[in-house]
Amino acid sequence: MAISIVDVHEFIRGTLKKNYGAFVSPGDIDRAVNRAQFDLFDKLVDNYRDSDEFEYDHLFLKRSNITLYPSDNGIKSLPSDYSSAVGFYFQDGSNNLYEGELMKWDTFLDRKNSSIAPPTVATSATDDTIRPIATIFNNGTERVIEFAPRPSSGSYVFVLLYFKEPVDAEFLFTESNGVITAASSGHTNLEWDKRAFSDIVTRALMYLGFPIKDGQTIQLEAVRDANQLRDGNK
Repeated sequence: MAISIVDVHEFIRGTLKKNYGAFVSPGDIDRAVNRAQFDLFDKLVDNYRDSDEFEYDHLFLKRSNITLYPSDNGIKSLPSDYSSAVGFYFQDGSNNLYEGELMKWDTFLDRKNSSIAPPTVATSATDDTIRPIATIFNNGTERVIEFAPRPSSGSYVFVLLYFKEPVDAEFLFTESNGVITAASSGHTNLEWDKRAFSDIVTRALMYLGFPIKDGQTIQLEAVRDANQLRDGNK
C-alpha cells in the first residue's frame, strides 16, 4: 500500500510548526522527501546485495521478459524503470527457467570468447549444461544488457529480475493568503509500504535542516494516527 504524499506533507508541516515554529514550501518538502526515499531505496538494494534478503520486495522487485533475436547482436535495452539487477534466467520453450550469471564486463568478454567453457543455453528441460551469461553497461546512449550466447536463428527468451526505481512523489496544492490547501486529486504518492513512513519523514526533516529524535517521530505519528481515526469516525 502506498504512502500518501498528503499525509507526509501534513506530518512534516505539523512537526515544523510544533517544534520549530517554521514554514517550508511544498516544493522544498517534495525535494527533501524524494531525496529521503532514494536514500532508503539505496539502502534496500545494498541490504539485498549483502544478505540476499528482500525488504519491500513486492513493491520494487520486477520481472521483464527479453526476447533476443540474431539481429540484436546479443544486446537489448533495459526496461525504462530499471535501477539495479538482481539476476536473470533463460526460459526454454516449456517455460522452464535456468539461472544465468551476471558478470563484470571484462569477465564477460573472457567467458563469451572462451573455447574451454563457453556460455550455453538449454535446448530441453533435461539439459544440465545451462549457463548463459550477461553483462550490463552504458553504450554511450543508454544502459543496455548483453547476453551470451546469442541465437543464430529463431530467438532466445531471457527473464531479467531487477529493482525498479521509486517514482518521484509530488504534492499538488493551492495557496491563498499563505494557507496551503491540498488538491483533492492528482498527487503522486510514495510507492512504499507504510512501515517506511518514519524513515522517510525523519530523513526528509534532516535534509530540510530540522532533525527530530526518534521519540518525537513516534509521538507525532501517534497523533497523526489518532487524528485519522477520529476523522474516519465522523
